[in-house]
Amino acid sequence: MFRFPLFLAALLALALQAPAAESDPYEGLRADPVLTSGLRWIAVADRIRKNCPDISARTFRALGYINSLMSHARDLGYDRSTIRAFVDDNAEQDRVKSEAMAYLVQQGVEPDDQQSYCTVGQSEIARRSQIGVLLR
Repeated sequence: MFRFPLFLAALLALALQAPAAESDPYEGLRADPVLTSGLRWIAVADRIRKNCPDISARTFRALGYINSLMSHARDLGYDRSTIRAFVDDNAEQDRVKSEAMAYLVQQGVEPDDQQSYCTVGQSEIARRSQIGVLLR
């Protein structure tokens, strides 16, 4: 007799937890280190490209890298529409841009100094980092 109420209590606990998991559909995507770092590196390269007139994007490499991240997210079990919604989400974009800017500042970028973006970008290219391979 005691097992049945215990079973109901466990079922109720699971039912109450389910909406919490659904309230943040991007938690798993955000928690994945491959996706998190990949999106950050793309954002860093984009910020460098936009602020340094001497550096441009390697568009085909960037597209290939983006496709590899999409494939990785699909391998994690996410469908294309969820991945697209995650990438297009304004809060997620703000988070990634903030992380990208923090990285750039850590590397020596002064936000109002165009040359500092060029210096960091040239360093990334020379190191052949993931950021560097997205730039030329």
